[in-house]
Amino acid sequence: MTGGENSVIEDFALIHDGKDIIETGKWSELKNNFSGEAKDLGDVTVVPGLINAHVHLELSHLRGTTVQGKGFTDWIKSLLSNPLYDLDTEAVQDAVKEMRVSGTAFCVDISTRNCARVASIMDDLGMGFYACCEAIGIQPPKEGARFFPQKEYKYGRAAGSGHSLYSTGAGILQGVKKADNAAGLPFPIHLAENAEEDEIVAYGTGEFADMLKGAGLLADCGSKGLRPVEYADQLGLLDESTLAVHCVRVSEDDIDTLNKRRVNVCLCPRSNTYIGEGRAPWELIIESGINTCLGTDSIASNYDLSLWNELEYLLKNIEISLPAAEALALVTSNSAKALRIDDLYGSLEKGKRPVYATVPPHLEDLLF
Repeated sequence: MTGGENSVIEDFALIHDGKDIIETGKWSELKNNFSGEAKDLGDVTVVPGLINAHVHLELSHLRGTTVQGKGFTDWIKSLLSNPLYDLDTEAVQDAVKEMRVSGTAFCVDISTRNCARVASIMDDLGMGFYACCEAIGIQPPKEGARFFPQKEYKYGRAAGSGHSLYSTGAGILQGVKKADNAAGLPFPIHLAENAEEDEIVAYGTGEFADMLKGAGLLADCGSKGLRPVEYADQLGLLDESTLAVHCVRVSEDDIDTLNKRRVNVCLCPRSNTYIGEGRAPWELIIESGINTCLGTDSIASNYDLSLWNELEYLLKNIEISLPAAEALALVTSNSAKALRIDDLYGSLEKGKRPVYATVPPHLEDLLF
């Protein structure tokens, strides 16, 4: 059982009042001073509640409707052929329940049109969350513009996120980043995800660029010859509160920049495979010391929303050895640090939320 960060406790016990962890330690030492109801989980490995650092729940009605393995442009065409933002409340509820059953206690949801509605669904189902209103568009923001609602929730908060360098104007991205920083919130952005993004940022060309231009969504980021990480850095978007999602196409220089700026990276391995974008240089990113976590992306670009399955895929394909504590940190403590919620999540310690998950038996051999 994992107690505090990177520590393992045999015969672990956790005492809580439903809201906060009151005490942790060995059951043999705690039971004599405990008089409440006890639940024996049996011979299992208990870890902190999992944190899905990147998911798009408003797309939950699109399971099985998009093409696989043909690359980003073909995937986005298939995505856009669907009723993209017709929110299906039941599908979102099912997706949240699916995540909770598989051990997820907190998620970062990215919504383009349905941020407040998805937030309410997560709140009703007791899922911890950041509900991020995704900014897409190229018009400069108006003076005093608000990028996310100020509504209060029991289990989470609203925040802002930028869609990408190529679909969101520089002024909007900078405005959202400034607003998130002022509120002490993370700033998620899709970054260095695919070859199409490389071409648009560097030259402003390509089939996908033409599609965006036709829709009035092509941001003025091309013809500078820069890589996406270089351009994001030039815009002042990279710091310790930034969550750079995907990072499939990052060079060693890009990784060095991300590391120097203390940017957090969220890998979505199965989503990148599903779409056919290749895979991020996981080994270089992790070994660089960048704070790295995992997300599932949406059910329109993945097979399910299980973080255990995401971690299993990475462990079976990564070319370096990850100790169990480091592997589990990708879905617990690293995520909590990236999202600035490590005062409440990420480890099973006094004062934090009493949320936990159990390691599936088939993962025990990979981890221990």
